[in-house]
Amino acid sequence: MNKVLFFRWLTLLSFFGLMLTLLGWILIAPHSDNFPTAAMLVLGVVPLLFPMRGLLYAKPYTHAWTSFLMLFYFSHAVGELYSGDSMLLYPLLALIFSSLCFCGSIIFIKTDAKTRNTSQKIKQ
Repeated sequence: MNKVLFFRWLTLLSFFGLMLTLLGWILIAPHSDNFPTAAMLVLGVVPLLFPMRGLLYAKPYTHAWTSFLMLFYFSHAVGELYSGDSMLLYPLLALIFSSLCFCGSIIFIKTDAKTRNTSQKIKQ
């Protein structure tokens, strides 16, 4: 399989895995009665909707700023793992998916740029 295609699919699978993990964490996991579910959905999942179109169309610029967005989810997962007493499955999954998405997008950008440069040199 092509490296560019592999890292694109790694980014997409980890991106949607993170989205499903956050939905499960917010909607299924037990919380206190004071937990504002709607507000947490807006704060947790809506930022992931912005880069979705660019990721699906393999835009390198969108992959670049998605990697910056993943740093927020990574730091949130590390904080929850450190401070959480129970239910460590969701923060662990969020940590894994955000790390994979970050690395996948960075490597996709690098390999895609090399492929584009090579194809431009061939045309000239």
